[in-house]
This record gives sequence, C-alpha cells and structure tokens, in this order.
Amino acid sequence: MAPHALADALALLPQPGRRGLDLRWLVDSHRAPGQFFERLFALLPEVSQVGAQSALGRSFDLYADMVTRHLGSGATALRVHDPSRSAPSPWRTLSYEGLDQRCATMARAWRAQGVEAGASVCVVSPFGEQAIIALLTGLRLGACVSLLEPDGPDYLARRLALLAPAYVACDPFHAGWLGEDPDALDFSLLRPELDASALPPSPSVAGSHCYDPEAACALLFSPLRPEAEQPVPLTAANAFSGALRDGALCLALRPGDALAAPGFDAHQHQPALLFAALIMGASYVHIDEDALLRAPELLSRWPLRSLGLRAGVRDALLAAGPGQQRPRWEHLFKNPEEPCDWLAWRELIEGFGLEKIALSNLVFDAAAGGCLLASPRRPALAALAQLMDVCAAPGRAWALLDFSKSGQRTPADVGVFAPLEGVVTAEDEGDLGGPAYLVLGHRRGPEYLYGGTTEPRRCGQVYPVDEVLDALADCPFLHAASLVPVVSGGATLAYRFVLLGFTGSEDEAHFMKLRAPRISELLRVLDTRLGPRLLPDHVELFPCHARLRDGQVDHAWCRDQYLGGALLQKRRAPAFRRLDQLRAMLLETPA
Repeated sequence: MAPHALADALALLPQPGRRGLDLRWLVDSHRAPGQFFERLFALLPEVSQVGAQSALGRSFDLYADMVTRHLGSGATALRVHDPSRSAPSPWRTLSYEGLDQRCATMARAWRAQGVEAGASVCVVSPFGEQAIIALLTGLRLGACVSLLEPDGPDYLARRLALLAPAYVACDPFHAGWLGEDPDALDFSLLRPELDASALPPSPSVAGSHCYDPEAACALLFSPLRPEAEQPVPLTAANAFSGALRDGALCLALRPGDALAAPGFDAHQHQPALLFAALIMGASYVHIDEDALLRAPELLSRWPLRSLGLRAGVRDALLAAGPGQQRPRWEHLFKNPEEPCDWLAWRELIEGFGLEKIALSNLVFDAAAGGCLLASPRRPALAALAQLMDVCAAPGRAWALLDFSKSGQRTPADVGVFAPLEGVVTAEDEGDLGGPAYLVLGHRRGPEYLYGGTTEPRRCGQVYPVDEVLDALADCPFLHAASLVPVVSGGATLAYRFVLLGFTGSEDEAHFMKLRAPRISELLRVLDTRLGPRLLPDHVELFPCHARLRDGQVDHAWCRDQYLGGALLQKRRAPAFRRLDQLRAMLLETPA
C-alpha cells in the first residue's frame, strides 16, 4: 500500500474541491488486511503522538497502549454524567493518570483475591465508570474479561451459566441476583477494593500483561449472532487492530478528542468504542440515554469529535429545538440498522446548522473486533443522498454470499455480507469471522446500499424468542404463548415482535375484564426477569387454545393464524368458541 494511500482516510473529511472519493485504498485494505494494518500501525506515532507498546503479530500489551502510554499527557480519559450528583457538577472527570491509579488499586485487590493472567473474570454492571475500570483492571492483569449487563436475574443467570467464569465483579445493587448464599456460588465474588495496609506486596501488578496474538482477552456476548447468549472469544490481536482501525479511521479520533455514543447497546458496541477512544488518547464521554431524553442539551456541554446518535436521541433534540449556538460536534455517525427516517435526519442537519460536519454510517460488533461496516464521511447535507450507503470496514476481509446459507459466494450484485478471518487467497477463502445476516446491494466501487436483514431482527439484533417464552412458562393464566414478527411497513425497514398469549377457553366478558391487567402483568414479569430491552413491541391475548404439535406449541400455526386474522375471527365465532370449550374439556379429562 502506497505511503500516501491513507491520507484521505485519516482526514475527517476529504479535501474540498476534489471531485468524488478515491477509495482504492479501501479496496486494497479488504484484499490485503495484513499489509493495511502494518501501514496503519506504522502511522500510529504520527496520529497519536506516542508509539504503541505492542508488537504487531508478536505480543499485545493492551492496557499499556490504552492507558499507560498516555500518562503525562494531561488528557482526560473518561467523562461521566451522573444525574444523582448535583453539586458542584453532575459530571465526573477522570484523567489518564487518575484512571491508571484507580486500575492499579483494583488490580492489587484482585491479585490478593487470586486473579492471575488467563483467569476468566465477568464484570456484572451497567456499562459506565465502574465497569470500565473493572474491564481495564482485568486487561492489566492479563485476564479474559466479559461484560454482562444486569438486565434481569433470569437474563443474568442464563448467561453466567454458559460463561462459567472463575471470578465475578458485581456492583452491590445487583449482587443479590447472583444467589442468596455467596458460599454456594460456582465462582468467586470479587471485592473491588481492600484495605491497602492488609494487602501483601504485589510488585508484578506494577506493570501490565502482554497477551499472545491469539490469546483471548475477552469473552463477549454478541446480540448480532444467532445464539446471542453464547459468549464469543475476542483475541488480543483482533482487539488491538480493531481499536486502532476504529479509532484512527472509522471515528477519526486524535489525542484530546472526545467520543460519545449514548444509548448504543453495550453488548454490541462495547468495549470496541471504549478501546477506540483510549488507544488514540481521546476521552470517552458516557451519558445515560434516559438522561439525554429528559435533557438533550447535555450533548452540547462538551465539544465532541465523534458523536453516535440514535433515533430516540435525535427526536429528543428535534423536539427541544436548536439552541443559540451550533452544537460543537465534528462527526455524526448513526447505525443504519435502526429504522431510518430521512426527513428527520434532514430536519436535524438543516435546523441545527450541521450541513458541513461529517456524517457516516457505522455497524459494530465488539465480539468481531469492532466495526463491520462503515461509510465514507461526507458533509452531512451531501450525505443525505447516500444516507444508507455502507462499505466493509477498512482492513476487514469479506465476501458477498448468496441466500442459500451454504457459504457460496454470489456472482450477483445483491447478497449477504460475510466478514472473514484467516488468510484469504484464491485457494483458501477464509472462515466466517462474524455474523452473516446483512443484505447489501452494490452501488459503485466498494460502496453498497444497506438492504435490511435476512431474517426478522430488532435493529439488527437477534430477538431471543426462546428466552422470552421460557420466562413466561410458569404464568398461571397462560395455556400457551408464541412470538410473531410483523413487518412495520412505512418508510422504514423494521420488524415489530408481537407476543401472542392463549388463555384457554374463557367467557368473553370475563376475558375482557382481565385482559388489560393480564397484559400489564406479562410485561411486568418480562421486565423484572429479563429487563426492558427484551420486552415485546405488542401483546395480544386470545381466549382459546393454541394448536399443539408433538406436545409443543405449533408456532407456525400461531403465526399464520395471527397474520391472516383468523384468530380474531375465530374468537368472535360462537361455533369455534364452543368447539374450543369442548376441546378444553377433552384435554382436562383423564385418559
């Protein structure tokens, strides 16, 4: 790759006056990822002032490259908004020196409790300051770290059982979800801090661990993969190269810059976004999405080099209206898998004076090392014409497959995006290195039009149907339940997931009286056990029985009957209701 080939890529926007974009470097990076990352690694001192401690292809000191090498720069590492703290400010700021000190203290405590290199540690905490410090502490010690959002006790227990960690670091509020008896747990519960005077000397903690390239530094849950509750190993090499690419190119970060992505799903995007900021010496700004929906002006408090904007936050900004000054943002990125409202994006760009700032699409999978799809950054007003365009992320080998699910490459212009890993040659096509579900249609050069997903999903994420139904298995008023995806229609590509509940044969007046409180109870149970993220979009109850096949609910019958309107028609037909009552009597009669 020519030395000048990355010049446009490293710029926030292409040079003005140039007609079109020269993306030959991007095509070359897909064909020869190894050469691309070697060139990008060589440029690291130029774009981040200090060279890396890691040796590409030999060893990776992730903690040193993300924290230690920025010591003395005076830069801010973390900026966290805490709405519970009002005086003197709801913002907490942590420099790289302060971050290193916090991690060193926690590392001594963890080492005293037995955590060593290679140990599996699960951090159970909402993504924020404490989770970040625990994650980096694990990398400092050479552990294999997992991040697990405590959405609900059933949600937590299911994933902890599959993860089987040796240690769990949990915030006190959620510790009770792990089990009533700490001595009966299958893992050791880590305390974040111990009395410093009681700790034995731990000189080895003064440094940080170097991972082998293929050693797993993290086990992550990817909501983009069919088995979303199965942890996926992230190698140190993929974590480092992904963070370098995402920080320098996809997010255009430089030392002293700031990155924020409020509301972006933690399991899908973290720790990739955090790593991208820290490896470039930038600061990661954490703001809770709920706080932003109440006070969208918080996004204007600090200058942001790159800001990830979800549709809900965008709509809150539009409802609040522009302030007296233009927001201090230089680059907006969005997830093209969210339902796209072109008019709302145009209203935001024109109403807030953002016509000349950069706008791009980014699709992340942290378990695959970071960015899967990106789009060239264009001035926001011009980018409206390519609002759903994407390219494979720089340095990511990939293939366009047909729809047979056989792994066969398609000769057509429309197919399924499949990230690859390993050496990709004419003789060896590589192995699948990430989720293959994105439909792309070729536009020009390396640019493709995002065309939705191969199966019903929610913003690209797998909806865990079996997990939701299992959580309702003991519901006393449900005889059966099923989940049906429904195309939302309109101007967006989206699905809505409808929970169908069958209460058995009931009198119509009795059923209608209990319908609303039963729906509220179903949502409460799911919210309590699995968290609000997995709630269905809509709930429908029917006073009849579902068809069974081999003793199990026939979900295909439920789907067809609901989408065709037959369930509602049968509910209103006296003959069907009498037949259903007869069926109930036969089912309840002993053999």
